[in-house]
Amino acid sequence: MRPRSVERPDFAGVQSPAMFRRLVLGLLAAWATVGFVEEMQRAVGGYDERERSRADPWAWHYGSAPEVQLERCVAPARRLIPAHSAVAFASAALPPGNAVYRRMWAAFLLPAYDVLPVDDPAAPLLADYVIDCGAEMRHPWLVPLRDLPGGRLFRVQRP
Repeated sequence: MRPRSVERPDFAGVQSPAMFRRLVLGLLAAWATVGFVEEMQRAVGGYDERERSRADPWAWHYGSAPEVQLERCVAPARRLIPAHSAVAFASAALPPGNAVYRRMWAAFLLPAYDVLPVDDPAAPLLADYVIDCGAEMRHPWLVPLRDLPGGRLFRVQRP
């Protein structure tokens, strides 16, 4: 008996199967390199902006340095102000435009009080107390009660 001839696959378009494997491996390595570079750019970009993002109140988290500083300012006032009082809150809005976030943090730290912004036109009529954390308030309707760490506590005097 004569052995039959075995037909081999036709690789007319490809020089060799090894070349095809190298091409696939090269494309895979290029894709992984591009992904690595993209991840590194994101990581380094976030690292470079770490100081700025910590200062923004929208990026605060419980226990961060600005939050602890605000807590230190409002904690003594919490002991002096009766519960369920209306409290106007003022703070130095640095950077500008972040006063609303600081007021929201103050409302979070003062859950037993109605916290409203000091620049609200109705604040002198509604608020019983004003907590000033770095804004250095000076109004004729404010009577100083006590210095706070980083601020002052005022009683609202109505005519």
